[in-house]
Amino acid sequence: MVATLSRRKPSRRGRRVGVAAVAMLGLAAGGPPSAAGASPGAAVVADRYGFATPMSAAVYRSDLFIANRGNNSVTEVNAATGAFIARLSSTAYRFSGPAAVLVSGTSVFVANSVGNSITEFTAATRALVRVIPGTGQRLHHPIAMTAANGDLFVLNAAGSVAEFNVASGRYLGIAAGPTYRFNHPASITVADNHLFVTNSGSNSVTEISAVTRAFIRSLSSSGYRFSHPVGVTSHGTTVWVANEAAASVTELSAATGGLVRVVRNSNLAMPGPITYGDGFVFTASPPGSSPMVSQVVVSTNVVTWMMCNTNGPYLFNNPQAVVVAGPRLWVVNAGGNSLTLMDATTGALIRTVA
Repeated sequence: MVATLSRRKPSRRGRRVGVAAVAMLGLAAGGPPSAAGASPGAAVVADRYGFATPMSAAVYRSDLFIANRGNNSVTEVNAATGAFIARLSSTAYRFSGPAAVLVSGTSVFVANSVGNSITEFTAATRALVRVIPGTGQRLHHPIAMTAANGDLFVLNAAGSVAEFNVASGRYLGIAAGPTYRFNHPASITVADNHLFVTNSGSNSVTEISAVTRAFIRSLSSSGYRFSHPVGVTSHGTTVWVANEAAASVTELSAATGGLVRVVRNSNLAMPGPITYGDGFVFTASPPGSSPMVSQVVVSTNVVTWMMCNTNGPYLFNNPQAVVVAGPRLWVVNAGGNSLTLMDATTGALIRTVA
């Protein structure tokens, strides 16, 4: 496959991430989390990355945190260069099948899909804050998270959304039951104080109040053209849904749930993971297709470029997440146990990290 370029070039560029001096820290299994600064000056050692079925990533300032489901760890790298910083694998963190990672405020939250819990640690020091247990049905195979108004919302694969206070970890309540019409929920985002959950099993999106957890509506009419919706992202009052079984992205109004448009293009290539970054929407193809990453310019709905492995050694392999860090785009490759770093504006390959 070849990259498709639009004649109209995007005019907006992401803000740069400051590149700090990268320090090294190895956390031995069984040892306590360290609140001390990392030891400077050590050389980068590739095998310290410890990627094993990486599933998700999140940015905090100049750092990128990656959740590794395969070996119950979190890897931290420099968000601008990919240089190794630390790998957290201590038993104190109680990682158990980490499926998602989210940064809220100064904390990193990790959803443990096997352990039915949430691990919270401080982004700057990696010090453990708490492990939130999934007592009862509060956490039942947590797979995705979002945050709003000082609260953490956790999507459970079993079909519910649990709410916790970010500052204290206190359980606040749950959205569950037939009213919400969850059907194989896959992802969650928040926009305009509304939660949007994609239901891959029923080609629908469930909309919930982020203030009261009350059911608002189920979006499922033919006009939305949902087709196995898996990924969802948002910015301001706009929501984008990736339709994995079709080469399309559905754009919604968060305020009304109304359809804005459906962006259809063969270069979207069965999009699954999706994210927004400073005027662009980025998608990645799911397992079972030729892996590729595409950029959509929000203001024009033009698919500006698509990159796949025939365009260069991107090493895309079962991409599970795409994350924007300033002018950089990170692709998390679960199949290849690697990361691909790209220029977010042009799609050019910067490096791969494995």
